[in-house]
Amino acid sequence: MKLKAGQVAVITGAGSGIGEALAHACASRGMHVVAADIERNAAERTATALRVHGGKTLAVAVNVAHRDEVQHLAERTRQAFGECHLLCNNAGVSINRPVAECSAADWEWVWSVNVTGITHAIEAFMPMLKRQNAASHIINTASMAGLVPLPGFGAYVASKYAVVGLSEVLHQELAGSSIGVSILCPGVVDTRIFASERNRFDRSEGLAHTQADTDAHHSGSMETDFDDTYSRMLSPQKVAEITLAAVEKEHLYVATHPEWLALFKQRSDTIESVFGGSIAH
Repeated sequence: MKLKAGQVAVITGAGSGIGEALAHACASRGMHVVAADIERNAAERTATALRVHGGKTLAVAVNVAHRDEVQHLAERTRQAFGECHLLCNNAGVSINRPVAECSAADWEWVWSVNVTGITHAIEAFMPMLKRQNAASHIINTASMAGLVPLPGFGAYVASKYAVVGLSEVLHQELAGSSIGVSILCPGVVDTRIFASERNRFDRSEGLAHTQADTDAHHSGSMETDFDDTYSRMLSPQKVAEITLAAVEKEHLYVATHPEWLALFKQRSDTIESVFGGSIAH
């Protein structure tokens, strides 16, 4: 899909990181931007900064884990602009804990944002995308953790594998329509994803996590057993430009860190080997 001035981009997690960079990249192309974020001040800060590009902006506070709030986001978009041409389901959270140490509340929180947040957006925006005459595109932010296992990030990996799978199915189901789909799979990016517990509230435990809680548990950096080959950090701005270029080329997969191919091949080769009859049935 050709991105051009006057189109409307809706971006969740737009208050920082990749979402904020996508918002600026879209606005620099003359697009109108709906900046959605769980942090109202962050969404408003992004929207204010975008006005230098001259396009119309709208800031909306949204917790994507809540269906009614995402429905409200779609309605605000419809009222303000009437259409949505680029839907960036970018909001995401992470926990750096071994699987055996994750609580039921950990799983619920990660899944509700990373997976259910996307399904809420698809449900809320799909009627608009199908009704409008213009072409549109959906970007679902997964991760390299949606393609390879990362020890210490089991809950995050499980959610991102799910994002990849649901996006692949959505792509096939929308084949031949005016709606495209891309799956963003970045490696390490200079964002606050690993400090995301600052915005956590556990409904099941009635527990709000403060920034102090997050800092006490985790420094905000990524900790894995992988060597430095896979720790190259990209700026959110670079990831945003790679992503929008992929959208214009109608690419399903958007991989920002080519060096991760070796890890992906380890996994894919292992899976492929079991189809060769090496295991007796």
